[in-house]
Amino acid sequence: MLLKRIPAAAQAGLVAGALLLALPVAAEAGRPDDEVRIAGHDAVDPALRRFTGKVTGLGPANKAGRVSTLRFDPIGPGMVAPKANELRGWRLTFIRGKLFGRSLWIKRNTPTELTVRDMDPSLAGVVEGDILMIELLDPKRADPNA
Repeated sequence: MLLKRIPAAAQAGLVAGALLLALPVAAEAGRPDDEVRIAGHDAVDPALRRFTGKVTGLGPANKAGRVSTLRFDPIGPGMVAPKANELRGWRLTFIRGKLFGRSLWIKRNTPTELTVRDMDPSLAGVVEGDILMIELLDPKRADPNA
């Protein structure tokens, strides 16, 4: 009865919308269970060594105004403070905050502080509460003199 009162163009739009909503469900139904699914921008090896942390403060700026040191606490399941210089040569990526998505490389670290390379951009703009992820992308390429 309701369909008799809705114009034909509107009925066609409703049917097309319903079909579009059903399409992803139909496509998922035939997907084999062993197919690899990639989410995000990088395919990630589950054995990849990672560390996640929350920024607790910044170090002082140098004479040129560049900030290269930040303080952090580990966050997440199984995360513990790293050993001194354990993260040297690892990639640091901000996953929350003003520098979201920006990657830098670690020059040195203590259990609660890290310093990025001199050639990387300043950490100015990072604030307490920003979240970071640190990854050892290729253990053979980790530079002990980074």
